[in-house]
Amino acid sequence: MMHSDRELKSEAQDTVSLFWPNDIHLEDDEEKYVILGYIINRFKMVIVDVIKRDEFKELNGKVERTILKKLEIIGTINFRSKKLNSKMMYYDFVHDKLLVSSNEVLIYFKPPKSWKLEYYSLDPITINIFWNNNDQARSMVFEKFTTDEYNKKMNYHWTDKGKENGNKNEMREVLRMINLTNFIRSKINPTISTSVFPKMRSDLKASLELIFTIVSFLYNLLIQKMCYLISNLLTYPFFKLKYKLPDDERYPIGVSFVLISYSFHQLNFRIRQFYNLPLQFNKLKFSKTEGEASILKGTRFSPSEYIKFYNTVWLIINDLFLGVIFSNVLRANHDFIVSAFQSYIPLYEALLSNTISWLMNSPAGFKLNNELASFLGQLIFWVLDLWRSTTLRWIQSNIGELLQMVEILTRYCGLSLFLSMSLDLTNIFFLNIYGFYVACTRLYSWQLNIVRSLFRLFYGKKYNILRNRVDSNDYEFDQLMLGIIIFTILIYLLPTVFIFYLTFVLARLTILFVSSVLKFLLISLNHIPIVVLLLKLKNQERLPAGLLLDVQRSGFHLKSRSLTMKQIYRSHMNSMLRFNLFNLNHQTIFEQVKSYNLKTTIHTNYVSDSDFEQEKYRMSDVVANWKRVSIMNLIKIVLFGETIKDYDYKRMF
Repeated sequence: MMHSDRELKSEAQDTVSLFWPNDIHLEDDEEKYVILGYIINRFKMVIVDVIKRDEFKELNGKVERTILKKLEIIGTINFRSKKLNSKMMYYDFVHDKLLVSSNEVLIYFKPPKSWKLEYYSLDPITINIFWNNNDQARSMVFEKFTTDEYNKKMNYHWTDKGKENGNKNEMREVLRMINLTNFIRSKINPTISTSVFPKMRSDLKASLELIFTIVSFLYNLLIQKMCYLISNLLTYPFFKLKYKLPDDERYPIGVSFVLISYSFHQLNFRIRQFYNLPLQFNKLKFSKTEGEASILKGTRFSPSEYIKFYNTVWLIINDLFLGVIFSNVLRANHDFIVSAFQSYIPLYEALLSNTISWLMNSPAGFKLNNELASFLGQLIFWVLDLWRSTTLRWIQSNIGELLQMVEILTRYCGLSLFLSMSLDLTNIFFLNIYGFYVACTRLYSWQLNIVRSLFRLFYGKKYNILRNRVDSNDYEFDQLMLGIIIFTILIYLLPTVFIFYLTFVLARLTILFVSSVLKFLLISLNHIPIVVLLLKLKNQERLPAGLLLDVQRSGFHLKSRSLTMKQIYRSHMNSMLRFNLFNLNHQTIFEQVKSYNLKTTIHTNYVSDSDFEQEKYRMSDVVANWKRVSIMNLIKIVLFGETIKDYDYKRMF
């Protein structure tokens, strides 16, 4: 028999949904029971617990004076009472199942353990492991996931007069009561504990509190004070530069050890983590104790503090553990690494010398301008000799002591510091290559711009610098002849300059690839959401991303959908971009404040916008910073002779 859409909708509206905890099991068929729960509306009811009638008589009158005053009697089992003003419901004690009428649907749910930060939610959780990010900002990634297709179908199943927004709010109220199930049970029956640990003796509890107080005092007195002093030393500006902001304004920015060295930056990052651990631990304790209260108030309940704190602890422990392992590997192969460096440095020098000699003598059979190639080659050889006699010889003679220092720092400061020192060593070791690249790039760019400007001479055009446009112009004969002569000379010299430019561009791209790999590993060690990945494997209910209505033999079962790996990745990347934006803005302001000797604090590195103008950077600036190392952007830069810039890691992280 076919039904119209109106009949199906009316039938759905008349259906009453009873949300029933799956841990309720009744065995005594002669006992009288009272069903307690919440009536959201006449179509949705949430059952919290089923207690015996005698126990209810003892609790009667007490519940009304608590925060659970909306708790109602949904029904009774094995008896009828006019005084309780509720209908009698039937329970199948053989199959351990509540019997419902034809217009009622029984939906089982697992009561979430709020002390373990389990909960149901219509909205996906936002993955954010960064402490100094703006936690109150809405996630740009998950705005589109809050009402996905599956939840829309469920909303249609639980329609309420066709009002989707009203139904969604009612479903949030249903989930709020479901999330509070164990908390409400503990209020009804004080013998039920919602704590992870059993009740302790008062003397043991007092002893633990005393030990915790002493440890906190010593940590604050010794570790935090030392971290404060070292971090201020590392971030103190020892000279100033004019730093260009996105609005083309320049501000005096103090350059500190943190901004010139990856090693000092990583050391300061780890010091700030140790400094902030007590504050973050207090936030974690507050989130656990106030979890149920936040649900009662209707605010968003999320294990974000749990994820942030334990993710920080896990990353520190993993970093130190990997550092011990890697330092043992370095120590076991100390002599081999030293001999490898001793043999590599002469090969590196020979490779540079042979490459420059090859460029000076018709590379690959191309006939270049001998005078210009000889001039550029001799200039590069002079810089190489100076670099060889100063830097390379010092590194070659002290490589054993440097490696020993790296082993010690890696053992006690973690693998991340080894990667940071590798980045610094790479920048120092190939600083001459970068200098050659910048010089050749400037020369090629200037020559390319002059050739482009002189080419307008042939069709009677010139660039108007006042109006920023190309205008027509009548050239005289001597101007045309001079322009043609200069244009011809530059065209013949362009292949020679381009060959030198292309050689050092390839060298620069190779070094950029190596440094990008090291930075990627460094970011992974410092900012990977390892706790989220562990929760994904261990307990997915802490990572809700919506609801599932599973149909089984026993009936309908309400389950929590877990975040997919794609959602975790997208949410983490979105949070990291916000973290980069926060650092770009507030570190710039922070350095300005330090330059003007204003008071700052280590635990926030934050200065209000009233001290300076509003934030200069936007999310587009962060994305543009990351796009510096994209393939298409690098191709464009190489073709137009612009300088290849790496993304600003030390300012964004």
